[in-house]
Amino acid sequence: MHIFYPGDTGYDEERSGFQTGLRHEPQVIFAVENARDVEEAVGYAETHGHEYSVQSTGHGLTTATTGVLISTRRMNKVEIDPGSRTARAEAGAVWQQVIEKAAPHGLAPLSGDASDVGVAGYTLGGGFSVLAREFGFATDRVRKIEKTGDVVTALEFELLPIDQVHAGEMFFEAQHAPEVFEAFHSWDLPGHVTPTLTTLGDVVRITFASTKPFGIDHLRVAPTLKEEFSAKPFAQAAGKPLPPHAYQGDNVLLNDLPLEALHNAREAAANSSAEIFLGVLPLGGALRTEATHLVKLISPRLGVEKQHEEVFDQVRPFVVGRSRNFRYAVG
Repeated sequence: MHIFYPGDTGYDEERSGFQTGLRHEPQVIFAVENARDVEEAVGYAETHGHEYSVQSTGHGLTTATTGVLISTRRMNKVEIDPGSRTARAEAGAVWQQVIEKAAPHGLAPLSGDASDVGVAGYTLGGGFSVLAREFGFATDRVRKIEKTGDVVTALEFELLPIDQVHAGEMFFEAQHAPEVFEAFHSWDLPGHVTPTLTTLGDVVRITFASTKPFGIDHLRVAPTLKEEFSAKPFAQAAGKPLPPHAYQGDNVLLNDLPLEALHNAREAAANSSAEIFLGVLPLGGALRTEATHLVKLISPRLGVEKQHEEVFDQVRPFVVGRSRNFRYAVG
């Protein structure tokens, strides 16, 4: 185990994660390597009356700590048991490690659209995977949680017999957003397909994935800037890493999403004083939740809570909660 104090060589690197807009200012960092190290770090925090936080990648950072930071990035062992179709991942492991080790056995995890996200934080938040409507939340597949105090040190979870997936994406110019949003909203969505609709500045993007074939002809309501759709290895649908950056994001779960409300939210995001990327995720299928949709917002800077709430106001009558997986740099 390595212990860092402010001013030590390696302190800055150890406290920094994927989220660069918030930075921990801990009094001490415990760079742990095993469960015994975690126990020591927790004991130190409790003995000295410090709060403590755990960080593997920092993707889902909401509040920076000034007390004890327990850095788990060195606890990153991943083991695959092909016979039982399970994986055991330590607290600092990322999904790319699981995907790479599971693939030779024709297996795959319920990971999301970013392969460099930490397994533990993602799963404990619920885990909305690229195949969520087909197979449910990642947390549904957890078999065992190993803990030291309140700190999760490892997870054991089921893998699925998935080799190839049918997946792709479509990009449209933002000027076609109204008809693209309407086509997406009216999609008679098969229960096995998991799609997302996202605005990204000057473009609108639709992604979709399933282990079974499906059609997307009805989405071709405008010229596409790019379109790709094929059967491919699961790893190619699991998303690519992005460089660390500053961002703030939040979401709401809805029990309905009328087309008018969807258009109003889209327009509010497009006309906001802050740059806002809007995402729409249909739920249902194998996802056991009362919500029908998740609407998420993300901006490439902090301090945009007011602007995000102005967008959420457009769907406020239908809000039934929030997802832990899509809260970034918010308390």
